[in-house]
Amino acid sequence: MEEKLMDIKDTALYLKMNKMTVYKLARENRIPAFKIASEWRFKKELIDQWLMNQLEGKTTLGLKAREAAGSKTILIVDDDELTREFFKRLLQEYTILTAASGEEAVYLVGKERLDLVLLDIKMPGIDGIETLRQIRALNPALAVVMISAHGSLKTSVEAAKLGALDSIAKPFDIEEMKAVIRGAVDKKVEKEVKETAARA
Repeated sequence: MEEKLMDIKDTALYLKMNKMTVYKLARENRIPAFKIASEWRFKKELIDQWLMNQLEGKTTLGLKAREAAGSKTILIVDDDELTREFFKRLLQEYTILTAASGEEAVYLVGKERLDLVLLDIKMPGIDGIETLRQIRALNPALAVVMISAHGSLKTSVEAAKLGALDSIAKPFDIEEMKAVIRGAVDKKVEKEVKETAARA
């Protein structure tokens, strides 16, 4: 069966980018694209390959960075496989666990020693807010950062009330996102050091 081609709108949704950004990348020959008549078209397989290459290029931290991070463990919770893979490749200095649903996330929070949870707000089954509520019941001190393209002011306020440390909006600004994640992990490390000192 012939592979379905994506147009600019499909590709923008798939990559969680603005349509004009995708158009500009295509026009400047910076993304795999070709024209049929006057319309840009994209093959999903080639877009996936391009995205992974982009992430490889952004990921400059290796073994030394992982050692510096002390092998901190981050749980990525998102029903979108591409988003989970994005974070796994981007955050190679950390130990990464993933969950495709809120239910799976709650199970892992109860089972694993985690330093941070990146939690998508909009998911099938139990959504991010309900997942956060259940995580809080299991581990009130666990750092949680919300991720979503669908988050409204109301959900952001609700997440903050439930103890979410911060939020990251899609499409991601990679440097900003890394800064939020580093800040969340650093706060946890600082808290652990203070608690250890207090017990000494």
